[in-house]
Amino acid sequence: MPVTPGIHRLFGCLAVLALVIVPVPAAAHAAGPAIVESAAAPVDIVLPGTRVTVREDSKDALRVTSYSFGKMTYLRRGAGFTRQNAYQEITVAPKGKKALAVPTSYQSGYDSVVLLDLATSKGTRIRTVRKPLVAHYAHWNRNGGKAVLTVERKSGSAWVTSGFVVVDAVAKTARTVTVANVDKAARFRWSSDGVDVVAEHSGGTRFYGQDGAIRRTLAKTGRPAGGEDAFTPSGRGLMTWCPSSHTEHVCVWDRTSGKLAAKVPGIKPKALWGWWDEKHFIAVIPASGHYQVVLSTLKGKTTRVLAAFSAADWSGKLYLGYTRK
Repeated sequence: MPVTPGIHRLFGCLAVLALVIVPVPAAAHAAGPAIVESAAAPVDIVLPGTRVTVREDSKDALRVTSYSFGKMTYLRRGAGFTRQNAYQEITVAPKGKKALAVPTSYQSGYDSVVLLDLATSKGTRIRTVRKPLVAHYAHWNRNGGKAVLTVERKSGSAWVTSGFVVVDAVAKTARTVTVANVDKAARFRWSSDGVDVVAEHSGGTRFYGQDGAIRRTLAKTGRPAGGEDAFTPSGRGLMTWCPSSHTEHVCVWDRTSGKLAAKVPGIKPKALWGWWDEKHFIAVIPASGHYQVVLSTLKGKTTRVLAAFSAADWSGKLYLGYTRK
């Protein structure tokens, strides 16, 4: 079965947590001296097996919880990351309590996923599709109750999409859905409300029920963007790669009306890794001979660098999985 492709250091210093005694007016001394704990400085973390460094702040709403680099997959455990030799892909659910891992090989003629309890490190194997089909590219819904994976079949030398698998993390079951006339390059993920799944279709975005029935199609949006979630935290905006009729690369569409809400100027990302908040998204951009993971506004302005890495790292197909805390 194919190995899931991934998509990608230059800081210094460790964080120091300090206690600072702040002077107060004499009238306030009756209540005792005020002691204010300062915020921790950003921390630089070198990812094992790579030369990548990510910069994190304890106040961040998201953090890297897993990553893949070539054929290697790593899972965050405590303050560090450990390599997971048995898995080709690991995706951590929102809040970070569980993860879904895709093994590197079939078992008894079936592809499968392993549902991991990250508190106990126990895993439950769940069958998905029968060989030679594969199911991968896992995406969690926002409450962490279900995950959807894209099912692919071999067509000549290429792999093409044939449907999806819904994994119920509570019941610990999986259900495969074959989708008629599905786009060969479709990659399934959840709608913001977790009711439907969405995928690229003929240069637009199509919403499907969990039974595979077509619910709605937004034509000519371009394909939904990468990362763990294509929708803004409010659920109102859908991020896509702009269709070829636009000179811009990143577009945002109103989920309800289907109208274009924003075209992001001045940025040409190599990858899009989801939303940070309502007004910032995570993008991979080239920068003077290397690459950076940045936060960009809808005006195309970079407000923060989250990681930096070399062109060789990018060629190694590194993908960072950001999970909302």
